[in-house]
Amino acid sequence: MRIHKLQIQAFGPFAGSEQIDFDELAEGGLFLLDGPTGAGKSSILDAICYALYGSLPGSRTGSRQIRSDHAPAELAPEVTCELTIGDRRFEVTRSPAWMRPSKRGKNKTTEQKASSLLREFTSQGWKELSTRNDEVGHVLGSLLGLDREQFTKVVMLPQGGFADFLRAKAKDREDLLAKLFDTSDYARIEEEFSARLAEERKKTESVEARLSAAEDAIHSEARAFLAGREQHDNAEEQNESKSLTTEESFAGYRTRIEQILRLAEAEATKLKANRSRTGDVVRALDERRRLFARHGELKTMQQRYAENHEAAVIASGRLEKDAQASSVRAYLAQAKSARSTVDEASLAWQRQQRWLSEELELTGEATSTGLETLRQHSQQVAAELAVAKSALDEEQRRVPLANEVAQAKQRAAEHEQARVKAETEVAQLSTEREELASGDLDQVAAGDKLHQAKERQQLLETQIAHAIARDDLEEKVLTAREAASAQELKIVEEEKSLLALRTEQLSQSALRLAAALEDGKPCLVCGSAEHPAPAMADADATLIDDEQIQRSEALVAEARAAGQKAAQTRDTLLAKLETSQLSAGEKSVAELRVELGQTQEELELVRKHQTEVTVRITKLEQLRGRIEQLTACAAQSGIEYATAHQSAQSLTAQLQELDARLQELRSGKKNLADQVAELQGRSAGLAKSVQALQTLMGAREALAKAESSWEIERQAAGFDTVEDFTSAILDDAERERLRQLHRADADLFSAIAVLENSEDYRAAQELHAKGLGAPSEEELQNARAQAVAAEEEYESAREQVVLAITRLERHDQAVDELQLLRADAGPVIEAYRRLRGLAEVIRGGGENLYKMTLSTYVLAARLEEVAIAATERLDAMSGGRYSLHHDDSKQGNAKSGLGLRVLDSWTGKYRETQTLSGGETFMASLALALGLADVISHHSGAVDMQTLFVDEGFGSLDAETLEEVMQALENLRAGGRTIGLVSHVAEMKQRITNRVSVLKTQHGSTIQRDGLLLASP
Repeated sequence: MRIHKLQIQAFGPFAGSEQIDFDELAEGGLFLLDGPTGAGKSSILDAICYALYGSLPGSRTGSRQIRSDHAPAELAPEVTCELTIGDRRFEVTRSPAWMRPSKRGKNKTTEQKASSLLREFTSQGWKELSTRNDEVGHVLGSLLGLDREQFTKVVMLPQGGFADFLRAKAKDREDLLAKLFDTSDYARIEEEFSARLAEERKKTESVEARLSAAEDAIHSEARAFLAGREQHDNAEEQNESKSLTTEESFAGYRTRIEQILRLAEAEATKLKANRSRTGDVVRALDERRRLFARHGELKTMQQRYAENHEAAVIASGRLEKDAQASSVRAYLAQAKSARSTVDEASLAWQRQQRWLSEELELTGEATSTGLETLRQHSQQVAAELAVAKSALDEEQRRVPLANEVAQAKQRAAEHEQARVKAETEVAQLSTEREELASGDLDQVAAGDKLHQAKERQQLLETQIAHAIARDDLEEKVLTAREAASAQELKIVEEEKSLLALRTEQLSQSALRLAAALEDGKPCLVCGSAEHPAPAMADADATLIDDEQIQRSEALVAEARAAGQKAAQTRDTLLAKLETSQLSAGEKSVAELRVELGQTQEELELVRKHQTEVTVRITKLEQLRGRIEQLTACAAQSGIEYATAHQSAQSLTAQLQELDARLQELRSGKKNLADQVAELQGRSAGLAKSVQALQTLMGAREALAKAESSWEIERQAAGFDTVEDFTSAILDDAERERLRQLHRADADLFSAIAVLENSEDYRAAQELHAKGLGAPSEEELQNARAQAVAAEEEYESAREQVVLAITRLERHDQAVDELQLLRADAGPVIEAYRRLRGLAEVIRGGGENLYKMTLSTYVLAARLEEVAIAATERLDAMSGGRYSLHHDDSKQGNAKSGLGLRVLDSWTGKYRETQTLSGGETFMASLALALGLADVISHHSGAVDMQTLFVDEGFGSLDAETLEEVMQALENLRAGGRTIGLVSHVAEMKQRITNRVSVLKTQHGSTIQRDGLLLASP
């Protein structure tokens, strides 16, 4: 990257428009940016960083005080930078947010948003690429390969923090390096190994616990079974088992359990035979007892049959007569039902006869003629009823009409009441609206105050973040400086080795020429053909060849490249630190947090006020809408009142007309409803009388038919008189008793026949013939007691056999399961052991002699790169005296690998960095910054930086050291680089005539080049 031009307007201390042509300064390669303290030298570097990334570097990140306080009110702050990245040329213009004068109103301002413009120069001229603030920074940062913090360390090399890193103790460098180089991936590897180790440890402990529990269970279960079952004392065997292996103990348990099983099986076989013998005796006695019990049962049944058979025959005859009588009982019931129906119909007709006599003065006769007379009277009354009903319909229409009149009058009253209520509420709401309108309704002003309070809060939060970063970066800068210094020492050593080889090779020039001499041929130096005394080498001397020189040169180049990387890393961190310092200011994090708390309280008050204004405006709008709604409601209620009042008058006229017509229909009689009710009663009574007479005449005919059927069916069933029929009928209890007597006789006869033909009867007869009878109860009890005892003894022996078999099977199963568990546990335990050893090494324990974690190891490698890169510069600055070296020597039981030492070639001994003088510390710090910048550029893949700035620190150098430092800076110009030195030291002005001066006045700063003002016309 090369910067061509920079134009600054109303930016920082510059009130007007200033311009710097870096192409013109690049002709001299090295230029000085000088001026008094506070003039604005660092603001030029801020402008370059702001143009590229849209924010200030270091501690000034997030600052809103970018626009110059000296600039005219209407002049916009702006920075334009023209630069080349690779082979592409760009122009970036940025303007920060600022408060410009408002075009409307007086003494008012409005915020002008930040803006950006990125253009690229092509064959067709300048082409616009982007106008988005974030996108412009992203495009340029991607092309440069650096973020803002890295850019400020690589391109703008501040010196302050690198001295701290250089003098820091080895144990403090880890945190500093961790902030410079991202080792989060390696930290996650450490965490992953720790997590996996904990997980594997749990698995292994669980597996080992299961193995131990399984072995203990086998021992305890086997011993518990053997205890009390073995016939001899096993004390000696138990003592011997203590010296046996686990497998031998398990095999011994199995042998002893098998011996117990064999003994138990032999005992069970003997007891089984005794159980069978005693059981056969009991079964034989039970069979004899059963056979003689069946024989006695037959004799008893035969005796009972002889006693009850005659009564059963009589009962069968009576049941047959009862069945014949029951077959005709339905006809008797039908005749009785018909007689009851006639009686009920007669009573109903008598009641209707009394009603006819009392109400109509008619005499009803239970004949066909009387029935026809009643029918004629009923038809006549029905005709009169129809006429009365037609007049009643007209009278009934009056009720709903009267209701409609009342409802219309009520609606009119309700509408009038609603109109009055709405007008009253409108008057009340109007008063409330006037009170609200008199309050604060400026929502815009409240929003502006809220916006300003939020901006103050955001500014403080950003400043706190930068303050935290500032405190963090101060440690990282110190670490980077030490790394770059170590690399510079390594470069010095390699260059010394190269110089020694070249010197030796030069001293061997005569030997090389002598080796090329041939007799009779002229010397290449003097031309003589005679060679009387050619140079002779020692017998063991080794000539230095060009290949050795080339290898040494390659090592020097490699060391310088590594040193450059270390310097780049250091400078990048230093630039980040300055950016954080500028952005955070001088206040501490605690002070900023207190100020943030106060700002948040103010923000809460402003937000509450805005809410109150918003609520007031909303309520006012609601009142306006409600008043309009109620006004419309009052008008509508007035219209609806007029409509309802007119409807009530019309319905009243209709009701009066209907009353006149009904008066004519009544003709002086009582009301129509009473007339209709009276005629309905007569009509219903006549209809009921006709129905009662018809029912009576039908019931008499049915009675005659039922009585005739009863007489015919009774005589056919064999009952000449009603008395014969009645005597044959049995009550339910008697009928059931006779049936049970008959069934018992039949069942007893059948059972006797079955027993007489059974095998049990014949077997009992044979035993009786042999002189045997039923066994006694005592004989049976003795036999059963012997059988029960034999059964219990056998079951006890069998239980012991089953227990022994089960114990043997479970023992074998437990041993097999233990073997499987051991096979499964082997890989788990072995994997845990391997993982434990590896995890110990990664976290700095075990075989890790340097006690370095993986992250620390990576940081040590970065520190070594920085030291190599720093030594390349420090060697030149110190005239080959000093070089920085990475120190990984062991420090007892503490962590190693992050040490940094200085090699003094004058004494050939290493020195602690704290022993360097002020000037020497500056040179080492500058070398660290340059080396760190190189390392950061290498690891971030950044483009080659053709424009570099070195900020301050030259005042601590003596003349000789300053000369060496300047020579080292001259070396940085190799390849066409442009180096800008930022300093106000007077001696620097005498040494560097190619310079840009920043002049400070009370009206703002300006820029001059060789005495000429650089402000744009």
